[in-house]
Amino acid sequence: MKISVAKSVAGCLYLACFVLVCNNDVSAQSEPFQWTAENLEELNWKLESENEVRMLMEEQDETRSKPVNLNSASEEDLLRIPFLNSFQRKNLSDYLKEYGEVFSVFELLSVHGFDSALIRKITPFICFPAASKSPQLTFRNLAKYGKNDILICGSTVFPRSRGYRLANTGKESGNTNYYPGNPYGLSFRYTFTLGDRLAAGLSGDKDAGEQFFAGGQKNGMDYYSAYICYSGQRILKRLVVGNFRAGWGLGLTFNTGSSFGLYPGFNQEFYVGGGIRPTQSISGSGLLNGLALSIGAGRFTLSGICSFRKRDANVIDSDTASGRAISFSSFVETGYHRTEAEMVKKGRVSEFILGGNLGFRGNFFSLGLTAYSVSLGADFQPRPALYTHFAFTGKKNFVTGADFNLFYRFIRVSGEFSRSGNGSLAWISVLNFNPDPRFSGVLLYRDYPCGFQNLYSNCFRQNTNTANEKGWYISISASLPLHFNLSLFADFCSFPWAKYGVNTPSAGNEVGAMLTWPMNKSLSIVLRYMYSSGETNLVDDADVIRETGYKHLSDFRVQLNWNVSEAVSLQSRVEVKKSSKGIKPETTGWLMFQDISLKAFKIPLKIFFRYSVFDCPAYDSRICAYEPDVLYGYSMPAYYGRGIRVCTFLRYSAGRHLIFSLKAGLTRYNDKNSISSGLDQIDANWKLDLTSQLQIRI
Repeated sequence: MKISVAKSVAGCLYLACFVLVCNNDVSAQSEPFQWTAENLEELNWKLESENEVRMLMEEQDETRSKPVNLNSASEEDLLRIPFLNSFQRKNLSDYLKEYGEVFSVFELLSVHGFDSALIRKITPFICFPAASKSPQLTFRNLAKYGKNDILICGSTVFPRSRGYRLANTGKESGNTNYYPGNPYGLSFRYTFTLGDRLAAGLSGDKDAGEQFFAGGQKNGMDYYSAYICYSGQRILKRLVVGNFRAGWGLGLTFNTGSSFGLYPGFNQEFYVGGGIRPTQSISGSGLLNGLALSIGAGRFTLSGICSFRKRDANVIDSDTASGRAISFSSFVETGYHRTEAEMVKKGRVSEFILGGNLGFRGNFFSLGLTAYSVSLGADFQPRPALYTHFAFTGKKNFVTGADFNLFYRFIRVSGEFSRSGNGSLAWISVLNFNPDPRFSGVLLYRDYPCGFQNLYSNCFRQNTNTANEKGWYISISASLPLHFNLSLFADFCSFPWAKYGVNTPSAGNEVGAMLTWPMNKSLSIVLRYMYSSGETNLVDDADVIRETGYKHLSDFRVQLNWNVSEAVSLQSRVEVKKSSKGIKPETTGWLMFQDISLKAFKIPLKIFFRYSVFDCPAYDSRICAYEPDVLYGYSMPAYYGRGIRVCTFLRYSAGRHLIFSLKAGLTRYNDKNSISSGLDQIDANWKLDLTSQLQIRI
């Protein structure tokens, strides 16, 4: 298979023309067909935060499945609504307090700072049933008004990888390094809700290669998750038993949820603490398990958490008699338990967390105090290296912090101070200003000392951990004449001590710009440029570090969005990414794709199709692109190599109670004869991934 730019462009133009010709037979629908979460790929433009993006997508899907009821929402509930900045969220809260219940989404146009584009973005995440009609918690209402939602999902990949082929001969040859389970990933989620008062969920997951009711998974699924959540309207605000996430303030002291990264045009909100919220996540990353409680009286809110769970870990030393872990070097977040080597790491270290937050909310300000302690079942001893010299070691840590939030007209000042168990003090401060709905900006400074030790801090940063970093960040967004919208950001930071991949103190800079031009109501053009530079170790052929040098990444994107009708929309993109490291020659990768989104006329069917062509010869110049997927699914492939990818997504609603989704993606390379490595190696130049999901609503 040979690919040329001319043929690729011709193919994309052909697809666009085909849709335009067929459009004569497609009638308009009541509302345009849009895919949510597409902007999340901006988070992952450097391909260094896949887990963070996956978590954020999962949280957005949870909000879509259980939208925020504006007529009974608390301040913490409003934090769950994405795409809103601090001023828009406060204006919405003030509007609800002054005018009461919302009966139509069009009423939100009366909220200062809201426009039709923003309302379209947040519509999937909100609802507004009458608060007075929320059913009381009785056994009769549980049966009469309770809603049940069941999701069953399966996935697989063709051709089979090396791990499954070895399973057929592994026992005879004495080889234990293979996948003993079947090549199908299976998961389910069951959710019961009674208005805004009661919610309960149960979920399970089995990754491809893991056994099912056999071997190490004698209980069926490899991972189970469950919770019961009660939300009250008086003193008891929320009670969660089971799996939950928690976070307060800016996430510096404690946050097990997601936090936004650095990029223009998506969100300028850094107040990530959403309090306590239940979750049905099957990823296991950032989850707590136990009891969470939130009570309120007047302007005060008191929250407490108690969590106990066993985590996967790389054990260094263990007791020979009992097998109990004595010390470990790191936690394992992959969630895979397929081979014997992976099973050995499962649930090796216990973790007990006890903590809470006391918050006070005034008319124009809020204050919060957060504290938590963690006790591990084994000594945490990171792998000896220069960059781990100041890392946390031992079994116990106690972290305290305070956060504040002050509003004055169009200015918001917020910040958080945090102290780890060793006495190190870290802090972050943010200035948000929004003098006009057409202009907003952010100025942020953070100072995370080398000795700051906090395993559960997740806030604004460039480094992997919230430590060893100082920096300034500035971002502005402005509406220009002729309906242009310009977003800019710049981040300048330094790392006083060595970090992973850099053996000396270093610095890093990131800048970005995005220009959006809505030519009319249905056609818009987006231009985006991202650039980052930072110091890195230079490695010669013998893998001996000689010195440090600079690594540069630049990414330029041109995107065309065209809503041909309310039933047909097109998206075309060309993206070029360049990377250089030290004295090595610069490498360039490019990606080009054409999207087609369709709504059928007489049947409830939605169709998405993408044809991609890519040539990314170097690993550092690979490009990622978000793809629509099933609910709670994650699909953001990194294009590396030279080839094509075809992706199709179908969603069919069989009445009000059944929804069937199917995702298929075919990737074919013309510069390699095998894909991946190790047990995941596929001895072919093509790969087909399939995912199907059935949703039942009762």
